[in-house]
Amino acid sequence: MPKPIKLSIAELFFDEKPSDRPLDFAWRLIRRRRRPFLLLPLAAKDTRRGLELYSAHRPHAKFWRAMLPLLLHTPAAAIYQRINFTADKNSEIIHFFSEQSGVPADRLSTPAIKFGGMENKKWRLVLLLCDQTNRPVKVIKAGMGEGGRAATEREADLLEKLPANTLGCIRLTGRLNTAKVSAFATSYFPGDSPEDDAGMECLFHSWINPGPAAPIESLDAWRELETKVAAANPAAWRVLRAALAGKNVRSTLYHGDFAPWNIRAINSQNLQAFDWENGSLRGIPAWDWFHFIVQTSVLARRQSVERVSAEVEKLLQSPRFEKYAAAADISSIVKPLMLAYLLHHRWVVKPMEGAQKTVELHDLLAAHWKFAPETPASIPRQLDHHEAPVPAAAAPGSLWAEARGQLAAAWSQLTNVFWEPTLTANIRPSFQVRLKSAWPMVLLCGLYLAVLANMQHYFPKHLMLLPLYALPCLLATWKISRRWGMLFACLAAVIGPLVAAAKEPAFYPADLVCWNALMRFVILQMCVFLADRIHGQKDFLHRLTRRTRRPANFAGNWAVVLASGLGFLIIAMGDIYTGPRVNFLPLYLVPAMLITMFLNLRWGAFVALLGAVVASADEFVSKLNANIFEVFGWNLIMRFLILFLVILLLDRLSLDNVLFIHRKQNGASIPCS
Repeated sequence: MPKPIKLSIAELFFDEKPSDRPLDFAWRLIRRRRRPFLLLPLAAKDTRRGLELYSAHRPHAKFWRAMLPLLLHTPAAAIYQRINFTADKNSEIIHFFSEQSGVPADRLSTPAIKFGGMENKKWRLVLLLCDQTNRPVKVIKAGMGEGGRAATEREADLLEKLPANTLGCIRLTGRLNTAKVSAFATSYFPGDSPEDDAGMECLFHSWINPGPAAPIESLDAWRELETKVAAANPAAWRVLRAALAGKNVRSTLYHGDFAPWNIRAINSQNLQAFDWENGSLRGIPAWDWFHFIVQTSVLARRQSVERVSAEVEKLLQSPRFEKYAAAADISSIVKPLMLAYLLHHRWVVKPMEGAQKTVELHDLLAAHWKFAPETPASIPRQLDHHEAPVPAAAAPGSLWAEARGQLAAAWSQLTNVFWEPTLTANIRPSFQVRLKSAWPMVLLCGLYLAVLANMQHYFPKHLMLLPLYALPCLLATWKISRRWGMLFACLAAVIGPLVAAAKEPAFYPADLVCWNALMRFVILQMCVFLADRIHGQKDFLHRLTRRTRRPANFAGNWAVVLASGLGFLIIAMGDIYTGPRVNFLPLYLVPAMLITMFLNLRWGAFVALLGAVVASADEFVSKLNANIFEVFGWNLIMRFLILFLVILLLDRLSLDNVLFIHRKQNGASIPCS
């Protein structure tokens, strides 16, 4: 048995030389990063039950958690060390287990054990106890050593003071203090860790303390923050103090580590939080909500700093959070409170993982929200012992290294276009509810498509009407919801090619109809998606009419420009090779979108115009129609309009959007639009 495990288990069960009443336990040892992590009982059902102590959130962790019970009952289980220990049935901890589980001491099943606190020398064990029917009933937390016992006793003291019958507040069912161990018991709560913050507004509203608002300086968390940050980062502290000092807020119950792995959700209205080690009865409002969003993004989902920032901004803009902020009297100081939380997490909590990303997140949001301190370059920024120093601006490297950096940034920005924050729950009415409330708009859009399809049947062949088909899709998205916009986009994508095939079946075979419908679907869905994303932002009409004058930085984005040009040439060659009957129009959007994001809208419009010209010129040269000049001019305009509509929506989406800020290695933040 490894010495640390032997010492911890022996200290828990008190006696390395048990008396004449032995109780045998056997486990498999699971390590994590070469450190003891779990002790799982040998029986299959006990193994699965023991894994309830481990909340997996990353995809590979979920897979490992699901496969481990199967693996432990094959010959491959030998790779996990077997741990045997003989406890004394007369020991105080065994009597405590028996009392809490309701099982006689000589019939206690082997408890699953999770190790914690090894990094900061605060040894704590979490044990899962079962009743006589082998159902989990109690969770025991035991602290050993000076640090572990102090942390356990502090948490137990706080749990005893938590208000009764309050959502999320677990209660003690027993305590034990001996010469070597401090332990307490709570009820076991079934359920899964939450995937988003659904229902948390009810919990946080119930945690707001009664009584009038008080100065933020009266709260312990603020005094901790002032003690640490004022010395470590005086420039950032001056900015925050100017924004928050003298403000009155309503204090709240504060968990201190409100993250998915410390929460069980039976449903969205029944949440229970455990591990209150860093909690407080009078905390700063919204910090637990911020912690859930940030730590889930950073530690569980491994998102980039820009995406974590987008998750934060999505939360701050949600009506649920705005209602909570009004109840807590923090509506006018939400952004500086978020920055204060990040500084507290960095300098006071000092996390063992994700510290560097917390630094980058604070700096990005502070600059984006205009709270960045103006620190003289001659004053070095102090780093804590968990933070890796940020390298100074490196000397210019090779052109290939610079090109790779630009192309990586381009890929990141392009994927961000199609990514959305998901941690803030967005409860939308059902399809039927939307239909009942918006049936006149649904009927109008349906009639519009029917009339347009009828007109296309009598119009000259090969005449393009795609921008006209986009109108009902955008209208349904704006007035009803994205799902209805997508539905009309599906209909509009199929109607055009089917009408054309009905007029000339031999000219448009089934495979060509399917391809063209797919291409139309892609471009219409992009219009719907971008319109919906913009509709969710604040001050959309101002964004739509705002004129931007962003100079094109060719020197700083030369690799993106070259790659976009090369991509455009390949698409154009494929378009010409396949002929005008094959629709390549959505493919021209990729270089146009990159140029729009990294140069400006004018150059993006120029690329869109080139794409429209190439497609229309191919049609002109092929002489598909007798009225070739009229069709050429009309189709050129239609193609340009639909391409320009997409890049215009993209440009407006990226205005002041933290997702589209390109951070260089030297720490500077350059907006892409």
